[in-house]
Amino acid sequence: MFGCKCPESDLRGAPKVGCNALVGTATPLSLAVIGCGRVAELCHVPALQTLADVQLVALVDRDLDRLNTLADQLGVLRRYDDYRAVLHDTRIDIVAICTPPQCHAEIGLAVLDAGKHLFMEKPLALCLDDADRLVDRAAASHCKAFVGFNFRWHPLVRRARRIIDQGGLGQIETMHTVFTSRTAFAPQASEWRNRADLGGGVLLDLGIHHFDLWRFLTQSEVDEVVTYQHTDDAGIECATVSAVMGNGTLVTGSFTHGLSDTNEVEICGRKGRLRFSCYRHGSLRVSENCAPQGALGDRLSKVIHALRSVSHAVSQWRQGGGVIASYRGEWQHFVDAIKDASPVGSSFADGRSALQVALATVESAVCQEPIRVAHAARSITPVSAATRGLG
Repeated sequence: MFGCKCPESDLRGAPKVGCNALVGTATPLSLAVIGCGRVAELCHVPALQTLADVQLVALVDRDLDRLNTLADQLGVLRRYDDYRAVLHDTRIDIVAICTPPQCHAEIGLAVLDAGKHLFMEKPLALCLDDADRLVDRAAASHCKAFVGFNFRWHPLVRRARRIIDQGGLGQIETMHTVFTSRTAFAPQASEWRNRADLGGGVLLDLGIHHFDLWRFLTQSEVDEVVTYQHTDDAGIECATVSAVMGNGTLVTGSFTHGLSDTNEVEICGRKGRLRFSCYRHGSLRVSENCAPQGALGDRLSKVIHALRSVSHAVSQWRQGGGVIASYRGEWQHFVDAIKDASPVGSSFADGRSALQVALATVESAVCQEPIRVAHAARSITPVSAATRGLG
């Protein structure tokens, strides 16, 4: 798939485009997207179409029907069935990798060696050895390398982060998150989405988004995890993860393929509680610990919050909703980082950290015991017949 058997000696012969020459330019950056699946079509493309600073000029996919369908829809003329073609195209400034995860490391290293800015969908890789190679190669490159944790740029997540940073909740004690999805388990979903060894399954497909949010919102690393996972007779996969952050915050997360779409966060601090749903406009609520539920002040704050949320919700709806806004936000941030020569807000080091947590959760589910993240297996722990379906 996507020509994933190219020797690195060939990749390093690709011409460099000179990333530094793009700093400060007003010309839109040219983008090639590798992988024309549902995420590219339904999430990235709608976001990119709203931005003036980047132009989609090339698409790559081994599935020619899928490639031509999306390219025809967008009016993209440059179409390739082998990703190596874009490495040698000096007119392309940025490459976005939206392929299945098993291709990420090889293609990502090739893009960096070709001297192009790189947007990589999560997870960064399938093992820490590949992740380390990507982190090192990105650090040695003059180009920007970015991991697509789009929820960092969700409007409600950004507001929650500001409230926490300003001390609105006091010291954070607990956090609970829920992420469930129908579409990831749908009949048309790609095979890899339900296989942990290929980068799918609830922990690497859904959970890794929240593992990154745990780090982003608490500004702390995940220290230890314990996972309980189960797949029922209908194939619905569920997992719950309990974690201890380095700053002492206790976190729980629930992740499921095959149920209704839910993406919620609740954070409790010594001064107050914050909660929101990424799928509901204006759902962010903050309550002080000293204000009893149902008190007059609490009821008035709810009314004021509801009135203020209406105009914001209408605006978000017109722009495609909070989730599309999160994709638009991450792309605008990435483009700005390239043009301003500023740091990216979701680095390959962040991608490695989230991957390490995900690998620890998979290992815990298989071993059925707590796992220290720093000591976790460096690759996906296989599920044996003896442990399959337990926990």
